[in-house]
Amino acid sequence: MELSLAGLEAVVVNLKCKHCSTPIPAARNDEFCCSGCAHVWSLLHETGLSRFYELADSSLGPVSPQALREQDYEWLKPENNSIRVSVQGLSCMACIWLIENLFTRAGGARINADIARGEITFYMGESPVDMIAFARQLQQFGYLLGPARADGSDPASDLARRAGTCGAFAMNAMAFSLPAYFGMPPDFRFAPWFDLIAAGSATMALLVGGSYFASRSIQSLRGGVISIDTPITLGIFAAYIGSIGGWMAGVSGLKYFDFVAMFIFLMLGGRWLQQAAVARNRRKLLRDPSLPDETKARELKSGELFEIAPGQACPVAAELAQSSASISLEWINGESEACTRSIGQMLPSGALNIGTKPISAIALETWERSTLKSLIDARREGDHRDLVLEKLLRYYLIIVILAGVAGGLTWWIQKNDIAGALSVMISIFVVSCPCALGVAMPLADELAASRAAQSGVFVRAVGIWKRLARIQRVIFDKTGTLTLENPALANPEALADLDAEARGALRHLVSGNLHPVSRSLFDAIGPGADPFAGEEVSETAGHGLSFGKWALRRPQDRTSDAEFVRDGLVVARLRFRDELRPESVAEVAQLKARKHSVMILSGDREEKVASIATQLGLGSDEWKHSLTPEEKAAIVADGDAGHRPRTLYIGDGANDSLAFDAASVSGSPVGGRSFLEHKADFYFLGHSMGFVTRLIQLGALHKTAVRRVFAFAVTYNIAAVVAGWHGMLSPLVAAVLMPLSSVVTLSIVALTFAGAKRKQFTQRAASGSDSKLPDYSLGTITT
Repeated sequence: MELSLAGLEAVVVNLKCKHCSTPIPAARNDEFCCSGCAHVWSLLHETGLSRFYELADSSLGPVSPQALREQDYEWLKPENNSIRVSVQGLSCMACIWLIENLFTRAGGARINADIARGEITFYMGESPVDMIAFARQLQQFGYLLGPARADGSDPASDLARRAGTCGAFAMNAMAFSLPAYFGMPPDFRFAPWFDLIAAGSATMALLVGGSYFASRSIQSLRGGVISIDTPITLGIFAAYIGSIGGWMAGVSGLKYFDFVAMFIFLMLGGRWLQQAAVARNRRKLLRDPSLPDETKARELKSGELFEIAPGQACPVAAELAQSSASISLEWINGESEACTRSIGQMLPSGALNIGTKPISAIALETWERSTLKSLIDARREGDHRDLVLEKLLRYYLIIVILAGVAGGLTWWIQKNDIAGALSVMISIFVVSCPCALGVAMPLADELAASRAAQSGVFVRAVGIWKRLARIQRVIFDKTGTLTLENPALANPEALADLDAEARGALRHLVSGNLHPVSRSLFDAIGPGADPFAGEEVSETAGHGLSFGKWALRRPQDRTSDAEFVRDGLVVARLRFRDELRPESVAEVAQLKARKHSVMILSGDREEKVASIATQLGLGSDEWKHSLTPEEKAAIVADGDAGHRPRTLYIGDGANDSLAFDAASVSGSPVGGRSFLEHKADFYFLGHSMGFVTRLIQLGALHKTAVRRVFAFAVTYNIAAVVAGWHGMLSPLVAAVLMPLSSVVTLSIVALTFAGAKRKQFTQRAASGSDSKLPDYSLGTITT
């Protein structure tokens, strides 16, 4: 029986999360990808706000676990009856609709949202809104508020302004060039004015938009790199200089003013499309609250007493100045277990305060010498150079220049017509501009990024797709990457047996604590109302948490890992274990089946890494343990030495930062306890690892689309050069061919991705399961 595309889509819908539409891990037995999505879906229906799903689009991602945990909102104080904040989770018009409804219900007047910057301005009504209570209410729906960004710079916004301005100049240039194309006599009284306005419009477009490509081309050439901006700049200036010369000499065959303005507009539009999606994804996440304030950290001096706030990292190596403290070293060695330190013991730079009170410590070094600063400052050197593309562009420029000069000289020798020779040469330069590539490649980037977002993966780097297509090796960190960020509750039935009061008490105990056990219990018990709000939780470092008659403490025997106590009597004995992310085993098998090598690099202990490697089916030579950040980076860099970029590294801790710099492509889960998601080429939401193969295959699909466009561009340029040699490329023909070739290349890209999507639906319907990842190649469909 044949199925229509709509029917196939209906099959796939059943395999998607009801809230965010990302694939549901095979381990879950409900209709959601994670407990956060299930909670938000229920809350939206309970509060009568289910219309949210009618307005939502595919950019909606899974609910971040961080957004549901207790946050510090003491900074949230409106000024002048309004306040501007950053919003994590803001993705589409449905989010704006929901937040505005909740705000007006709370007594607010209106909001002003900027999705591109990920910011909202809240305007108060007649009576002020309790913004702290409102922020906590928004958390229940998966949105996290943070201070508005002080940095106002936005490359995508700058490109949008340039493109919009150049679009207006292009319309003017075309409007005042068309009369000449349609037979306006040169002696018409307003003809000189039409030329003057067209020339002025092209000049303004050159100053506003052409300068963008020229400056980038000069910068890359100074660095010994030939980028795609170089042939774009050549075409723009050749057409403009020829047009000015032809205008002054009265040679109509040299006037390309409309082409200049329109070409600049199209190139800027394509570049904006490429940058805008990346900028949006970069702004989706708030600054990591665990990072220290660098301004204050720089002022620290050796021997100075300072405090480490709850949930923050120790900026420098320090000596503990109080009786005891609970810390985590997961940023340093990858181990998620809590550690207890006593007075006089050392706190390494990067140690996290997982207690509920500030820690007093004495600095042993300055910020400039600290390990944490070196990890934060480690940055990628922009997008990796594409040596193959540089080589192609170098030959392309040589061929275009030689073809143009040869055509002009041949025409001059044969016809003895200097104006005609210049027209032939400039027309070849003009039609050989990479207009098609400049417009089509950004569309391929946008379509690939959109597909990735449907799996909860958000791209932060412009050049990621060409690097993903070359990946041969995938390396994972263990703790928080292959395994869930928190240890999993091994006996969830212990929570199911608790009454409502006990569940509320346990939620209150753990909601504001960053101990791994607390984080795990919060995820297991789920968000909800807090009947004990306002009651202070006290902590005894290394022993547990308590308030009133309730306590969560270390067990008195070895039958469990923690005890939940009421009035001194044990209510529940709780056990925990490291648990792989859903789909991890299947994903590793898929990667190895596709001839990708897989490794684990971890700072954790040997027995724990060995256990995870065994579950994944990895051999003894495919995992390493007890590694320092430098050792991880050295292994990654050694594997890529002498080869084209080929390593994808996925990690989540500060100890992975140097490996990120050495890897070809880097990715990080969003856990709210590391800055790496702000540094990675991509980040992912949700708990599932079932996206890696899909992402690599998207890189291959992107490569296929670009190759098809390139093949068309080569064919088109050969035909255009031949036509130019024969003097057939007038300014009118060039003005028609440019947008026409762009439409063709855009269609090639769109059809390539549409064809892959149809095959994806066909494969999923045939397999009956989303756990089998689709092959995005354009050959035979495989599973």
